[in-house]
Amino acid sequence: IYVTQFENNPGNFSYFANAGRVCNHETNQWGMISGEEYLYKICTPIGHRPYPGTALSFIRDREDYLFIDRQYNNRDLNDLRDILDRVPDIALVIYGSSAWNGFHTFFLPNDKAFSKIIDRNRVDREVLLAHVTGINRVLFTWPWMYDGGLHYYPSVRFSSNIIEDNFKLKLVMRNITDRRTGRYDLWAVSEVYERYGQFRRGSVWAKILVPNIPVQNGVVHIIDNVLGIVTNTIDQLLMDNPKCTTLMRYINQIGQIVRNYFSATGGLVTFFAPWDEGFDRIPEQIERRLLRDRIWLEQILKLHIVPAKELTSDEITNETMVNTVDNMRQLYFIRGEWPKNNITYYVIGGGVKTAIIQENVAATNGIIHYIERVLGVPYQSLWEILKNETRLQRSYEMLTNLQLKYTLDPWQVLTPEQNMTFFVPIDEAWGKVPPSLVNRMNDGKHGLALQYVFKRHIIQGQALMYTDLRERTYVMMNDEKVVIRRRGRYFELYWPRGNRVARIIEGGEIAGINGFMHMIDNVLIYEPDLRASATLVQETAGTILILAVVAFNHRRLLAISLIVFILVSSYFELVPLTNAQDESIP
Repeated sequence: IYVTQFENNPGNFSYFANAGRVCNHETNQWGMISGEEYLYKICTPIGHRPYPGTALSFIRDREDYLFIDRQYNNRDLNDLRDILDRVPDIALVIYGSSAWNGFHTFFLPNDKAFSKIIDRNRVDREVLLAHVTGINRVLFTWPWMYDGGLHYYPSVRFSSNIIEDNFKLKLVMRNITDRRTGRYDLWAVSEVYERYGQFRRGSVWAKILVPNIPVQNGVVHIIDNVLGIVTNTIDQLLMDNPKCTTLMRYINQIGQIVRNYFSATGGLVTFFAPWDEGFDRIPEQIERRLLRDRIWLEQILKLHIVPAKELTSDEITNETMVNTVDNMRQLYFIRGEWPKNNITYYVIGGGVKTAIIQENVAATNGIIHYIERVLGVPYQSLWEILKNETRLQRSYEMLTNLQLKYTLDPWQVLTPEQNMTFFVPIDEAWGKVPPSLVNRMNDGKHGLALQYVFKRHIIQGQALMYTDLRERTYVMMNDEKVVIRRRGRYFELYWPRGNRVARIIEGGEIAGINGFMHMIDNVLIYEPDLRASATLVQETAGTILILAVVAFNHRRLLAISLIVFILVSSYFELVPLTNAQDESIP
């Protein structure tokens, strides 16, 4: 039994016995039986029955009776056994060492793992040592995952009869949860930060088939891939992945136009590959159009390819921006960290933000990042997006009581009549507006004025992407001219009448099924907007009276004018003038 200690917070420790978490130490409910004997409660399974021998004997033993009443055996380790026989120094010093020389974690590839390798000559002693952690690193699955799975451990490297920690190649364990079933798979990941020898930059992911087998000199995990070795192209890795069947169907429909980018072995590319669940989320009417429109489908697939670049997660920051094969749109990134040390990377492309689920998968001609949504394909209406976007909650609350929300959530989708461009202020933008003005806009009496303000942020009938703003010098919103200016790498809106400037946040573009939304850091609002609704009422009543006077000599027109006047007057009785006395309207 191996006992592991983790320090959660200063002075707060968690303990594990093999893969079992000791849970009663937290409440001091451990029990002393007699003398030096203690009783501890284990909250999680402790793992498999230990094997009475070292990792080398576990691989080499051929007697079946050694595996009776155990849930594992070594029948699938024939290739590894043959390789260790050809490398006796590694076999004896590392795999066969006793506990006096130190403990290790051993990741043992099975026969299917070696069958994936095209060139068997590439498996040498360096590759074998990529499967073993440094000295006294006994890593079971549960404590590793409890620690966030983010602590990288060095692999062992054998050279000049000295066992040393090699920090160029690091081992880590990860889990990926299936959203449909709730089950998660455990993966062993070897990550190479610098190219050296025959190792390529990036990560090799291997699923852990049999975890947590304790042996005399550490713990053994049986895996389904050989760590550190990269022999397949991006195209081959996608075809072998059972979660990319829909993606491959789309690629095959386009033909060689897209496939040439990541099937050739010459240039290096980075490919963001959506899993099947990403395609399943697309609404049916959108997917039908996507399959029917080959030009749009080709643009979508090209948006996922970054040419001439190996973009790994250690290079990604909140300021990272890369060009795609699409030549029009860029990809932006977010490095999220919550809770502490739990880092998730997000990519934004074509107005769609998605998390990177499986990152840095190395291929011979580039890097694959597996993502959970399809970039550039809208999933929801602008109203649904607004409801779920964290930075836009103040705008969402204000729009909840306005008629404008029905325009943002139409019945028809992807039609020119319903398209719009919405420059929506973020929560920090409303913090720049005087509180007295915001409070009066939301007091329930100025609904028409607030809607008038929001309409100043909307272009009706046009869905403008971020790249479309480059070709515009101004836009018309609610019959007002708003200038688009470029400041460095950013665009900003300038409203001349109110003398307001709002910067369009880069990477803040969001695509909906009825248009595009752009986040801005200021609100196009000023004090006279409070009188917009009252002025609108007066102008309407005055217009009707003028019509009545003009139509006095025409009985039919007079009758129509009177009917309209009565209807409008009755409506104004139901909706009185908003604070006319307060606003000193003549």
